[in-house]
Amino acid sequence: MTDNLAVQKHPGGRPVVFGIDNPCWKTICEQMSLGKSLSSVLRSNEGMPSYHAVMLMVKNNPEFRGMYEKAIENRADRLAEEILELADEQMPDGLEGPLASAWVQQKRMQVDARKWVASKLKPKVYGDRIDVAVTDNRISVMDALKEAKQRVLKDDSSVVDVEAKEA
Repeated sequence: MTDNLAVQKHPGGRPVVFGIDNPCWKTICEQMSLGKSLSSVLRSNEGMPSYHAVMLMVKNNPEFRGMYEKAIENRADRLAEEILELADEQMPDGLEGPLASAWVQQKRMQVDARKWVASKLKPKVYGDRIDVAVTDNRISVMDALKEAKQRVLKDDSSVVDVEAKEA
């Protein structure tokens, strides 16, 4: 398989070849940029390659890999926008008691799912991890002792040893 092809085998028929010039690749990336998952894009459109074929194209084709990675970043941004939309959505009139509670729970789950996915797709922007940089400043004990000895040997001051007085 070359870098510019993804082959999808069909049982009992001729394999379908998806070249890099096939419009399906652009459609996949555009719809993922709008917030859709890869699986939903492949399911909802006719003439799409299989999930496996897409993953092979991502692996083998640097041009498509770049488009795909950009689509994933755009998807994370879109999911963050959807979080705001969900949070600002007004509760429908007439919901009371358990129905109101269920509506709130549904919105909470939708927000949490989008937060989690966005944090995995674009962790530097939407992740919870705090980046703590650690520098390694190891000290060699032997080198420190040598430096101290050199300082003592070069010390020209007149140091007088003093004996302790008995009280």
